[in-house]
Amino acid sequence: MRKIWCLLKTAVFFSATILFVSACGGGSGGGTTPSTTLSGKAAAGAPIIGSVTIKDSTTPTAKTKTVPIAADGNYLVDVSDLKAPYMVRADGYVGGNEYHLYSASTSGGTVNITPLTDLIVANIVGSVAKTYFDNGSFSKLTDAQLTAQSEALKAKLLPVLQALGVSSSIDLLRASFSTDHTGLDAALDVLRVDTTAGVATITNVITNQQITSTLATGSYSGTMTDTNGMGTALTDIQMISDGFKRFSALFATSVPGEANATLLALFDSATFMQGGQTLTSFLSEITTNPSMIGISFANISIITFDVATGRALVGFTVFQHGKVQTDAPEAWYMIKKNGAWYMQGDQRLASISIKPRAEYRSQDTSSQISTGLNINIEDRGSQGITSAVVTGKGFTGGSVTMINQINQSWFVFQNTQLNNQNFYNMTDQQIGAIADTGEIYTVVLYKGTTPAATYTEKLRKRPYLNFELTAASFATITAPTPTALRAFNGGTITVSWTAPAGLTPNWLDFQMNDNSGNSSRAEYGSMLPTATSQNVTLQPVTSTGQTFTPTNRFIWFSFTDSFGRELATSM
Repeated sequence: MRKIWCLLKTAVFFSATILFVSACGGGSGGGTTPSTTLSGKAAAGAPIIGSVTIKDSTTPTAKTKTVPIAADGNYLVDVSDLKAPYMVRADGYVGGNEYHLYSASTSGGTVNITPLTDLIVANIVGSVAKTYFDNGSFSKLTDAQLTAQSEALKAKLLPVLQALGVSSSIDLLRASFSTDHTGLDAALDVLRVDTTAGVATITNVITNQQITSTLATGSYSGTMTDTNGMGTALTDIQMISDGFKRFSALFATSVPGEANATLLALFDSATFMQGGQTLTSFLSEITTNPSMIGISFANISIITFDVATGRALVGFTVFQHGKVQTDAPEAWYMIKKNGAWYMQGDQRLASISIKPRAEYRSQDTSSQISTGLNINIEDRGSQGITSAVVTGKGFTGGSVTMINQINQSWFVFQNTQLNNQNFYNMTDQQIGAIADTGEIYTVVLYKGTTPAATYTEKLRKRPYLNFELTAASFATITAPTPTALRAFNGGTITVSWTAPAGLTPNWLDFQMNDNSGNSSRAEYGSMLPTATSQNVTLQPVTSTGQTFTPTNRFIWFSFTDSFGRELATSM
């Protein structure tokens, strides 16, 4: 499945943040009667995948609690042992983009955490909400302040909200809503909030109208009165979401046929491209790979949307067995034709993925652990890409050149001193130059000496530092033993493992080869997150049917942490 995900991953992010708001009811939390719980939605155009942290007003040291966010964006925390007022922070991802959003409550109950609630708090305190949360000095926060700023923001957004069918009595801070691209969720799809140098800018991605808020004074400038196309956009966003639901349903319990009419109807065959592949090639892969069974495409969000031309860039999250696939695609382009929306893929000429990886080679006598970046570039559609230059932090000289290798399916480093093919081993000094989150890398693809395309990749988290890693950081392969592995000459063998808390199985690669270059391999990528063993069936037969006598056997098994960083064990 790794190859499928890498193929999909090359999509130019679909992170479409759609913010549509309908008449959702009021919700509790604004009164004076304290509640023993605090709950609500954490969303930014789609449910945030991550956690919520609450901080209370206990002095001199505030109490904190952290709870997970459910798949639909709901969170719930017991505040019976905490002191109001409370500040809350949602940390996580939507469509590959990282979010840290804030909100507040003076008495518990229902309190949402969205880009709008973050702005409400910022306008109260006169600075970014993060500073207020970190300082912990919010014991004097009042319900009147929260209500006043919520109403002030609603007044500026009211034309857009009403165009989306949202009641003028909506409470942006406390209203209950569903993350289904209707109501307040639809508004969150359409409205984007960006803060720079103490000024927050709210953009309607449908009309491109903007209003600004100066945080120091809490005052707004500009209007958002243009509602042309809002009704059409709402319908379009729901149509796009429904298309991904149909896509998910086709793979729920089996893989559909390549010629399945429902599947074909989702794509624009004339313009589709995914990592350089045509639609025919792409569908051939995903409909013949059993590891695609059980995937779902959810948390649809709008990155860009052009009503006039019928084009959009849409972000989404891929789940399998209930687990987020961090090496899966995160965005696709869409096109509207004859009143229907069709998927166009990532529109990239090649499959590109840059991910942090750490490796533990249990049988090595020295240098057992290494850490750095795995750079996976593949010319999956035979587009004639000959090389790529990757530029960013952590590389000696600031960049690396990779070349298309005929005997490999992926590009390898041109510098022969980098003998790990596509894994760039880094020192702690090199890793220290990389931002903890959100570091950007630029990839320029070449056909000969001519640049063919330029793309960017963003890390969710920097690689592990060397000093952060020990053998205990990695999964342990408990079977087969090294002796049993060396004796294996074909058939079925069981690979068993134990893994540290927080790691889930990602990819198992079992290989046999001889000294003449013959090899065979078995790959597994659809294991349950709770799996602790996998039966592997492999014979010493090459892809062309030639038998050989194995002289080497190799197991490479990677796990992922909550940020999608790989930790691989080999033996």
